[in-house]
Amino acid sequence: MPPSFGYHENSSFSPLSPMFQLAWDSTSLGEFKTCPRKYYYSIVLGWEPLETSVHLIFGLLMHSAAEHYDHFRASGVSHEDAMWRTLAWAMAATWNKALGRPWMSVDSNKNRLTLIRTIVWHMDKYGENDPLQTVILSDGRPAVELSFHFANGYASQDGEPLLTCGHMDRIAKLNSESYIVDKKSTKNTISASFFAQYSPDNQFSTYMLAGRVAFQLPVKGLIVDAAQVAVGFTRFERGLVERTEGQINEWVDGLGFWFASAESCAKRGWELESASGDSSIAWPMNDKNCSMYGGCSFRKICSKAPGQRQQWLRTEFRQRQWNPLSKRGDI
Repeated sequence: MPPSFGYHENSSFSPLSPMFQLAWDSTSLGEFKTCPRKYYYSIVLGWEPLETSVHLIFGLLMHSAAEHYDHFRASGVSHEDAMWRTLAWAMAATWNKALGRPWMSVDSNKNRLTLIRTIVWHMDKYGENDPLQTVILSDGRPAVELSFHFANGYASQDGEPLLTCGHMDRIAKLNSESYIVDKKSTKNTISASFFAQYSPDNQFSTYMLAGRVAFQLPVKGLIVDAAQVAVGFTRFERGLVERTEGQINEWVDGLGFWFASAESCAKRGWELESASGDSSIAWPMNDKNCSMYGGCSFRKICSKAPGQRQQWLRTEFRQRQWNPLSKRGDI
């Protein structure tokens, strides 16, 4: 494996127990909770499908557009100018310079047209008259696309402190109360059940904890800006997701179980790898989740005989390094 990929030379992993992650974001923790084997492939080794999911591309572009608009507005740019600048960015970001053509998508709901439409209509609806006002942090920065990391009170068996880290979209005020704002898109009708899926939710619990610890703000809850994106329309709804102090404490208490489980897998995996064995067997498959969310991207790999899996990974996947300590937010 090339040393620039996976846990090799990755600052979020332990130098004492190289397969054990010390800095955990909601993605890493969520992967491990879903399936230790999936976590091993995607986070520890850094494998990802050759083709990036259109849903991931759409979501990232939608978030980035909102980040640009919010930065422009927080710096004093007018709503109209901020819209045009954001639109110019979005058009450039969805243009493939190498191929000399726009981003092409096979999804009729999520493509360049529906993305640009969603971005513009969202700015029309919530831009100038948005009751949510971006918080300005103590250092003068707008609270937009925030990177965070902080000690969560846990430590490895070797005494290394564990960190909770990640990135959140925005912190805003509504009626003098602070809220974390996150954007989601779906092709389905947005109802109460859509917002209910985030209670409980690993990502949003991480954000709530970060708002209070990393940014020292009395965050009251999360506001989800949801967009239903269809072929001929985009509809928007806002919903509130709350967490009580007791719920946050309960979630933090549960982290100990997951960290201990991950460290156990990591230590056994490192022993096997050091002995030139198959370290993947140290990370058990949760085969009850293979069909969740449309099917795990590694299901085809896990269905192969153990001796064939590395060959299939090299053929159908590519590697990148997942490091939650990498910062974002600089445009």
